[in-house]
Amino acid sequence: MSQHVMCPRCGQPLPPKKRHGVYLPARKAAIYDFVHDHPGSTLAGIKAHCFPDNANVKTVHVNIHQLNELLAGTDVMIKGEKRGGYREPGVYRIVRRNDCNRKESSSGRQRTTQPKGAKR
Repeated sequence: MSQHVMCPRCGQPLPPKKRHGVYLPARKAAIYDFVHDHPGSTLAGIKAHCFPDNANVKTVHVNIHQLNELLAGTDVMIKGEKRGGYREPGVYRIVRRNDCNRKESSSGRQRTTQPKGAKR
């Protein structure tokens, strides 16, 4: 878990480091740093490293969701990806939002909108 860095001159805590221009609370910064340093991290790995108080798995999911909300104005997000069957743990990695949208839209289905009153 990231600790506050103290100024060597005056002893006051320094502001946290920005990630993509956004100040993150200590726990969310720890999650971001762990996933950044360990791409393909499992939920269990994130939980073990960032939640030493043995938090519930749902708490980890909620913190990742809140972290993505804080990063909404940037071009990155933490994305969970399934690896296989239901027994295989999912992995988390930091992806660019453009890449994420491109993968989701490449599913083969494209939505087209038609003007009101137009017949198919």
